[in-house]
Amino acid sequence: MKNLPRKNLPYIEELGAVYSPNGVAIAPDKRYELVIEYLKLSPSFEAVTKKLANKKISHSLPSDFDLVRQIVLDFGPLYTMRESDWWTKYGRFLYGIKAPLPLVNLRGTLNKDNKELVCNWSGLDSVVVELPLSLTLPQALTQLRKQLSNYDFSNEIPKEVASKYQLSTSKLRIETLFNGIQALKMYKRNEPLWAIGNQLRLIPAQSFLLEDMNDMDAIELSDRKEILSIATSRLIKTAALIAENAARGRFPDDQKFNEAIVIPYQRKAGRPMGSIKKKKSSSVN
Repeated sequence: MKNLPRKNLPYIEELGAVYSPNGVAIAPDKRYELVIEYLKLSPSFEAVTKKLANKKISHSLPSDFDLVRQIVLDFGPLYTMRESDWWTKYGRFLYGIKAPLPLVNLRGTLNKDNKELVCNWSGLDSVVVELPLSLTLPQALTQLRKQLSNYDFSNEIPKEVASKYQLSTSKLRIETLFNGIQALKMYKRNEPLWAIGNQLRLIPAQSFLLEDMNDMDAIELSDRKEILSIATSRLIKTAALIAENAARGRFPDDQKFNEAIVIPYQRKAGRPMGSIKKKKSSSVN
């Protein structure tokens, strides 16, 4: 069994966001693609979006309404746009900076055949350094570090070049982020927790083919379902918090906070059973 296949969409990083005088610059990262998915799965983001559109909401509004409202306004009509279109019109301006990325560049060498180098100001104040190749690399770096200490380097990205939104420093794995999206979507389709974990192969050693269920020992099957349900419950809890944090401009982040609306993603392990019974009967036919 393989993990649940994901719709094949062009990665945002392939679309590019290279700096130009009238554009923005941004480092490529697959997680930019996922923030849209999580925002769509956030109960807070959905409720505020509907409220602003004067539509009926299915649960209460978040207590930090104004904060989520700003995210809804900044990120645009996600529900009606393709990812690539959203990135072009909204995303790159939210996560990019209106200047070249502050990267160290090697401009070239000076020697008897090349006696001059021209450096132009690119919008970021820089230090131009001359390193004699007659030094060893450790010697050159020692002298360079000592001389650079006299310059006023920033401890963080200056506000004038910082993007409006930035990806959070997080230890969440990309696989967890992908699986979290699928788990929340399957949950909303009323899939049993064990079935979600089984299809996503959250614990490969406990996963099985549905057509083999009738031939499995009843106790072993029950134990596997319980283990898969527990793993899925943990994933959904994490993914729900990721979605709710995204609705506050924090992504990817699974920290708990009082304003998060996670009740729509809470239920007892193993329930409901209806949807998987339909799948099982259809596979027999």
